[in-house]
Amino acid sequence: MARIKVQKSQLFYHEEDATTVEAVQCAKELELGTDTEEDIDVTCLDDEEDNFDPGKKTPGEGSLSIDLDDENASHLKLIALSKTNPRKKVTWYLGSSNSDDAPTVSGNVVTLPPSRTWWVWQGYLKLAEKTFAKGQFVGYKFPMKKTSIVNETIRTITP
Repeated sequence: MARIKVQKSQLFYHEEDATTVEAVQCAKELELGTDTEEDIDVTCLDDEEDNFDPGKKTPGEGSLSIDLDDENASHLKLIALSKTNPRKKVTWYLGSSNSDDAPTVSGNVVTLPPSRTWWVWQGYLKLAEKTFAKGQFVGYKFPMKKTSIVNETIRTITP
């Protein structure tokens, strides 16, 4: 059984027209929220049972948490990204712990290494909740509004 561990997963994002994929270093927690799908009632009055067709999909809202390190450039970039006006929508890539291969960019196309499972979605960060709990590090929890559902690409497994 090859279950996927969360530890050693890596989070990246890509801004449209950027020439690189940014790595988020030392994320503490990532919640992707629940995507929902509406049901459209197509039941006729003379039907014996209710009938439904699938409706639109609504991306959920999640969050990204860090212990702020003001010497970590990726943390400062997250803060800046959360303060863009208008909000900057980016594509997020979460790579499984199966390897440490990073995405690459050529032109404006991001290529994901087949050596790890990937979860991909679009969305933007909102202003962070800042926490100052006694005995803890300064925490930043960014609400993340997803603008697409999360799609997974399962890694290539060689026999």
